[in-house]
Amino acid sequence: MLIDKFKGLILSDFNWKKILMYSLPIVSFIIGLLVPSPLFDRLREAASDEEELQLVEVTGLVMSDGSRYDGSVIKGTKTRQGYGRLTTADSTVYEGNWRNDELPYGQRITSSSVYRGRFDKELNNEGFGIIEYSETFMNGKKKQGKAECDIVKKYIGNWHKNVKQGLGRSVKMDGSMDFGKYKNGIFQVISDANYRVGGSVYGIDLSHYQKDVNWDNFALYCDINGNVYSGKPEDKKYMQPVFFVYLKATEGATIKDETYSIRTTEAERHDILKGAYHFLHLGSPIDEQIKNFVETANWTQGDMPPALDIEVVSEIKEYGKEFLVERTLQWLRQIESTMHVRPIIYTRENIRNQYLNDERLKKYDFWIARYSEKGPDNFDWHLWQRTDKGVLEGYDAGRIDINLFKGDYFSFMKYINNIR
Repeated sequence: MLIDKFKGLILSDFNWKKILMYSLPIVSFIIGLLVPSPLFDRLREAASDEEELQLVEVTGLVMSDGSRYDGSVIKGTKTRQGYGRLTTADSTVYEGNWRNDELPYGQRITSSSVYRGRFDKELNNEGFGIIEYSETFMNGKKKQGKAECDIVKKYIGNWHKNVKQGLGRSVKMDGSMDFGKYKNGIFQVISDANYRVGGSVYGIDLSHYQKDVNWDNFALYCDINGNVYSGKPEDKKYMQPVFFVYLKATEGATIKDETYSIRTTEAERHDILKGAYHFLHLGSPIDEQIKNFVETANWTQGDMPPALDIEVVSEIKEYGKEFLVERTLQWLRQIESTMHVRPIIYTRENIRNQYLNDERLKKYDFWIARYSEKGPDNFDWHLWQRTDKGVLEGYDAGRIDINLFKGDYFSFMKYINNIR
């Protein structure tokens, strides 16, 4: 089209201004073809990179060390990229999502253990990870004369070059636990600690208000008797593990907590039992609030039960006790029917006593907020939020809610396993 116009100008009249106007684009185009352009070079490189990053599936790919790889690689190379499974000469298996020939996070399976966590470039345990030892391995230790209280069944914590290093928790064959700092694979015993790990079961709750949480180093500072501090720790020598976490999933009819999904994954990766809660607003349609929660939250066997958060006193006074109870029952019943698990109720002690003492609510467990050294007066609670001024190792931005289960770790796990 442009060339035709150029011809027409030459044949019809010699308007050189117009000739130049139409000829310059043609000349520029021709020069662009003949002279290398950085822009064209970048486009060609990008196209080449895109082609190079195309993934193909391979089976039985033999690596330089003799190990065998089954999974995704970058087309035209042996670079592992995407999901794959590496089997070494001694039958050790590494599997997970590879990135540029490395496995940042995945699973290692041997005859004696299964490890799930982070790896370095040489596939050593590095950073946070969980290892569980096989029955055969542990029975071998018993035959060597070790007592069950000295044989580690499971370790949840930090590593460096395959050695336990930093904060971690060991679960022994007899059910006892160690929690604290490891140095070069050896647990650093605090000899004067007057409490048993698991004698008390502490947890926290999180929402988008708590940012920059370091899951790898969760710990609650306590006194010599194992009681977690409210406010600034008097001593950072003694620590309790975080056994469970409640995560805000939704609020009202439309609000979804932006941190819920990723923190659900983090809790699972760190072997912390998780639960989801919904913040109730009496002014929003209850059907829409139920839909919001069901669409956002999930529950599987082994999780904490879903919780309904009731705490806005001004709304309760505006709508009244009967309206509150009816909406509460509607939410609880519908969640139980849909998710196949009985939810619990979170509220302050004064709200529980004044507004939620209806007979129809007695079948539901309560999670009571009472900020004092003394637990709730009513005995129908299972969780007690004892302070909103807790200090959590792994969270430097401020205070945090600390919750306590009514019972020790064995009672806690029995409670979890019986949740239906």
